[in-house]
Amino acid sequence: MTQSDISSESAALRDKRRAAWAGVFLNAPLAGAKIIVGLVTQSQALVADGVHSLSDLMSDAAVIWALGHSHRPPDADHPFGHGRFETLATLAIAAMLALAAASILIDAGARLLSPPDGAPGLLALCVAGLSIALKEALYHYTKAVARRTGSAMMAANAWHHRSDAATSVVALAGIGAAMLGALWADALGAAIIALMLGRVAWVYGRPAIHELVDTAPSEEVATRITGALMATPGLRDAHDLRLRHMSGSIQADVHIALDPAMTLSEAHRLSEAARANVLAALPEVNEIIIHPEPDGHADGPAAHKAALRPELAQVVRDCLDGIVPAGAIRHLRLDYRDEGVIAVVELRETPVSGAQMRIAFRLQQAKSDLSEIRLLWAPAS
Repeated sequence: MTQSDISSESAALRDKRRAAWAGVFLNAPLAGAKIIVGLVTQSQALVADGVHSLSDLMSDAAVIWALGHSHRPPDADHPFGHGRFETLATLAIAAMLALAAASILIDAGARLLSPPDGAPGLLALCVAGLSIALKEALYHYTKAVARRTGSAMMAANAWHHRSDAATSVVALAGIGAAMLGALWADALGAAIIALMLGRVAWVYGRPAIHELVDTAPSEEVATRITGALMATPGLRDAHDLRLRHMSGSIQADVHIALDPAMTLSEAHRLSEAARANVLAALPEVNEIIIHPEPDGHADGPAAHKAALRPELAQVVRDCLDGIVPAGAIRHLRLDYRDEGVIAVVELRETPVSGAQMRIAFRLQQAKSDLSEIRLLWAPAS
């Protein structure tokens, strides 16, 4: 991560914290004022609106908690980072929205069945109007921060602020209608707004649930990633691509097929090139883990069941014993193919005549996972 990226991330975190604390400083006194004035003026709508403002205060607290955790770097307990703390907070906010919607809907139904006897006073009307103005301004501020930082959590919290403004509209309409004699109008408006809030809770809660249960992104994203991988020279195939969301970004892992004769260092270099291609082509992907494998020889028994180097190296030594001096062996390379494991022995000197045939005969008697032992040597300079 460059210094510019770090500075941008710090600025985004600072903006989100400011928006969250602005909500705390506004919601705390506003909730208290609405509840107290509602009790004094006997306005049930304003008291309910004040309770909803308290849920906004809880939402802001959840956001501040998430911001204190989600931007921490990966550690031993969270090797993939802490981004899902923000997702968890988004889900909590969506749940609060859903509960607020249910509460408003139940209260609206009760008021439709049993309208209040009297109307509140002008003070309750003024407090509801002030609440609308303040909460709508806070909604636009928080929404702008969400858009600038790409944070679903801040967007959900912005809608929670707007939901409070909406309930204040309901309270205002209820108080005004009660003062004019139409006591049923505010309850009907409350029911409509409750359904709207339920939809907002679903819009923001559903993606959070999908992320927490590792639901894959759209097929279009997978197609773009595969295209970026296949643009890498030397890459023969890409398969077993797996994707998941992580706090607004995407993480992936994939298997790529390479030339079986390719060296490990070249395979690593090609894998890094493929990874860079994906990250450059898809900014929404912040990590991709690449598993290189030999083309056409990744799923056979040799790849999963054949013996490992210590056992096979001993078989090679037994087959070469007395034919090739131990000091003449420079390097042993094992090539795991579907038809068996090929051992390639690099020598420092030319082997004796007939060495290859004698070694092949011994290998037949050994009955190991080795299918062939090849001798390679360079002529003396």
